[in-house]
Amino acid sequence: MYGLRLFKTVSQLTITVRKGFALWYSSYFGAASLFTNRVFVAFIIWALFAYSSFVIPFIHLPEIVKQYNLSRQDNVFPLTSIIAIVHIFGKVILGIISDLPCISTWNVFLMANFTLVTCILTLPLMHTYIGLAVVCALIGFSSGYFSLMPVVTEDLVGTKHLANAYGIIICANGISALFGPPFAGWIYDITQKYDFSFYIAGLLYMVGIIFLLIQPCIQKTQPREKSTEEAQV
Repeated sequence: MYGLRLFKTVSQLTITVRKGFALWYSSYFGAASLFTNRVFVAFIIWALFAYSSFVIPFIHLPEIVKQYNLSRQDNVFPLTSIIAIVHIFGKVILGIISDLPCISTWNVFLMANFTLVTCILTLPLMHTYIGLAVVCALIGFSSGYFSLMPVVTEDLVGTKHLANAYGIIICANGISALFGPPFAGWIYDITQKYDFSFYIAGLLYMVGIIFLLIQPCIQKTQPREKSTEEAQV
């Protein structure tokens, strides 16, 4: 009797360990399957291009201010502070707009990206503090699309893979933010002008947006997993 009870205990423990290992493996190593999703891969490429361009205004904007002799006005109300403050409101307002039943979250996300890249390209053309302040406010507001990224990611990969997918996107943003400022500095070393850093960053951002625009075409050729997950639930 004692031997049988011990055998049952060991069997149950083995089953529990197997289930735990399978859950752990799927959680930590199942993310690799996401890279077979072409829609998600396109989204990663967008993230690699996007954030490197977004951080450049914070790096070179003070030099633009000095170049146009606007340091006195900027000391009163720094342009980087305008971006940060409006960014808070942008997250909330864009989230409210995307929740409206007649508006697509994806369309709001795209429009915010288009606005942001336009502002990055036009910022060096503003030679007055008011003009720079308006563009910086638009940069802060449009960059509020970061609050929509979890929703957009969930639409692309489904609820089951959301945690791993969003972690990969944040990692891609971190990599692009790491290489963006040195790249902008390298451009300045070559051209001796800060303007070209914004122009090239804007063009690279446009490349990322192209990968967003082709996603509907990719989705037509690749079945989505979300519907099957919902059916299982």
